[in-house]
Amino acid sequence: MSINYNDIVRSISYDQNEILYNILKLYNNGNDFDCDPTYSKGGFYNKSKEFPVNSPKYKFDVFPIINGVEKIEPLGKFPLDDDSIQSINIDLPFVCAPPNAPSMKREGKEHNIIQRRFVSYYPIQEMFKSYYHFLEESFRVLKPGGICIFKTQRNISGSITYMTPQYSWMCAEKIGFYTIDEFILLARNRLWSGKIKEQQHSRAFHSSFFVFQKPISKRFRTVDYFKWKENV
Repeated sequence: MSINYNDIVRSISYDQNEILYNILKLYNNGNDFDCDPTYSKGGFYNKSKEFPVNSPKYKFDVFPIINGVEKIEPLGKFPLDDDSIQSINIDLPFVCAPPNAPSMKREGKEHNIIQRRFVSYYPIQEMFKSYYHFLEESFRVLKPGGICIFKTQRNISGSITYMTPQYSWMCAEKIGFYTIDEFILLARNRLWSGKIKEQQHSRAFHSSFFVFQKPISKRFRTVDYFKWKENV
């Protein structure tokens, strides 16, 4: 029986719950996530009746803000054994800003909207270090065949564009993950910093959800895109 067009899982959505629901359906036999080491308030979970995504068994965060979430160190090991879980869902911060900058101390809702809402990294190298670490730890704790969902988006800091999704993908492949899919979350509206007087870059209205898999066998391995360079 052929698949009905309306039932096709699409790579884009305006609803992140739809994306996560479809990832679980396609790649996790419809089972819930086992772990989220960036749980925060649990904004991914139990929010949608149409696309239900339940809270994972293991909930961790560097800065826990609700009960039932275990604290972990920024670059510490997850409190899980090697090869112990089937799935992990990660949504790390993407904002870069010094926490003690004068602008961060200004009063008023119009100042530093994005930085105040999300935890930020500083300097930018801390973000790259954190991303690699969380991917590396995910690879360690996943069983062969297990999946890591990694949400990220492009970052701009100091008027420089950092291609964070592509960096995340390269890190995952270097660590040993096999990239099996990418979903794009589109947004109709985005927060906009009141500090910006002249726009220098496009405002990103999308995020990426990568689906990385810990290989079961050598058949599923990272692709060496540069091995063909002499023939291109």
